[in-house]
Amino acid sequence: MVPILKGKKKMEIKRILVSRTDKIGDLILSIPSFFMLKKMYPNAELVAIVRKYNMDIVKNLPYIDRFVVLDDYTKAELLEKIAYFKADVFIALYNDAYIAALARASKAKIRIGPISKLNSFFTYNKGVLQKRSRSVKNEGQYNLDLVAKLDKKRFSILYELNTKLVLTDDNRKVADTFFKENSIEGKCLVVNPFIGGSAKNITDEQYVSILKKVKEEMPDLNIIVTSHISDEERNEKFCKDIGKDKVFSFSNGASILNTASIIDRADVYFGASTGPTHIAGALGKRIVAIYPNKKTQSITRWGVFGNSNVEYIVPDENNPNEDYKNPYFDNFTEEMENKAVKYILEGLK
Repeated sequence: MVPILKGKKKMEIKRILVSRTDKIGDLILSIPSFFMLKKMYPNAELVAIVRKYNMDIVKNLPYIDRFVVLDDYTKAELLEKIAYFKADVFIALYNDAYIAALARASKAKIRIGPISKLNSFFTYNKGVLQKRSRSVKNEGQYNLDLVAKLDKKRFSILYELNTKLVLTDDNRKVADTFFKENSIEGKCLVVNPFIGGSAKNITDEQYVSILKKVKEEMPDLNIIVTSHISDEERNEKFCKDIGKDKVFSFSNGASILNTASIIDRADVYFGASTGPTHIAGALGKRIVAIYPNKKTQSITRWGVFGNSNVEYIVPDENNPNEDYKNPYFDNFTEEMENKAVKYILEGLK
C-alpha cells in the first residue's frame, strides 16, 4: 500500500470512499477526481457513492473498484454499510447533511470535503474552505482541489487531467442499431435541447429556427434530437417542427450511456448547460453550447471541463437586468441565432 506521512507516523491507505450524489453533469465533472485518486493510490480500493442514474457511468471507469448506489438503501441501512467498509479516507466532492452523516459514520481517519455549511465544520477534519457560490473556477477544479488536500505533493507530481467517459461495446451497439434502423450515413449533428437543471435555455422554437437554417445550408445533414423518455412527445413534435428530411428523435428511458453512445457518433453536438453537454465534452466532441452569464450558472463554473473544442453563446451577456426566474432567456436575437448556425456549420466542415 502507498503510505502517506502524518506527522512522524506513516498511515497506510487501503480504502477510499468518495461520494458524488447529485446530477449527471456533476458526476461527469468528478471523473478527473476519481482518476487522480487511483493514480495517487493505485493499491487502495476506490469505492464511489453515487445515484442510480449515474451508476452505469462509474461502472465503466476502470479505476473504480466498487460503487454504492445511494438510492438502494434507507438512510439507516446506508449508514451501517458505510461503517462496514472501514475506510481510511472519505472524500465528499459534494456536501449536504446526508453526505456529512455518511462521512461521520465511515469513521475514516481522514475526512475531506468542502467547508462552507455548518455541518461541514464538524465533519471534515481535512476540509477545504470553498465558497463555490462565488464560482471563480470550474466545478471539476473545485473537486480536484479536494483530492489534492489528501497529499498536495503527490498530487502535484502525478497530476494528469483525465475527463474521459468510457463506453463499452454493448453501449455502442445501441447507437449501431439506431443508425442502422434509420439508415443514417454521413455527417451527423446531435442536439439535446431539453434540460432538467436550473440553468436558462432558449425555447424549442428558437432551437428549431437554428436547425432549419443549418439544414438549408446542409440538406443532407443528419440531425438526431436526444431526450429523456419523459420528453418523448415533446421531442417528436420538435423534430416534426423542423420539417426536414433526415431528422430523428431518440428518447431514452434506460441507461444514460445509451444517449452517450448516440452523442459519441456526432460530428458536432449542440445543447445547453445540461448533463448530455458534459457527456459530449467527456467524449471529446466538437460542441456548440448555450450558457447563461449568471455567476453560479456560468461557463467559468459549469463549462465543459478539459475540452477546448467548445463554442459558447451567452444570450444574457450584455443584459444586467436578465430575469433569472424565467427559464428562458429574455432576449435571443437573430444575431445570436446566426452565430449558433455559423458555429455549427464550421464544426461540421
